[in-house]
Amino acid sequence: MKKVLIAGILSISLFAHGESNDPGMKLLAKGENQKALQTFEQECQNGNGWDCGNAGLMLYMGMGIKKNIAKSKKYYNKGCELNDIGSCENLGEIAYKEQNMVSAKGYFEKVCGMKKYIKNSLDAKTIAESCKKAKSIK
Repeated sequence: MKKVLIAGILSISLFAHGESNDPGMKLLAKGENQKALQTFEQECQNGNGWDCGNAGLMLYMGMGIKKNIAKSKKYYNKGCELNDIGSCENLGEIAYKEQNMVSAKGYFEKVCGMKKYIKNSLDAKTIAESCKKAKSIK
């Protein structure tokens, strides 16, 4: 079941971002999760927001590695600072799940304002959904 989930996330991520040449994604596709995480972490430190989000996702989900929510949030925060739409949206979802509506609304509003960073149709959909979520939180 876990392999199916990882394969599904990998497929969505590759389709959405077109990052088939991303070294971390290649490692993840081979099932080399620890090496993939290390690669994502390194690329994140080099300023790649998308890879910050990938590291955050792996840590949040425990994708073949030990789950670490606190560390996941740090990578999502770095990705969000680097204008990665998915990282900001994931922070909003985490805050919403944790019932921190002020933070959730703030992250969803930030995503709503990220139209200039759209790379694909999934980003556009994420922005539209985040705008709706921000408006629905009182």
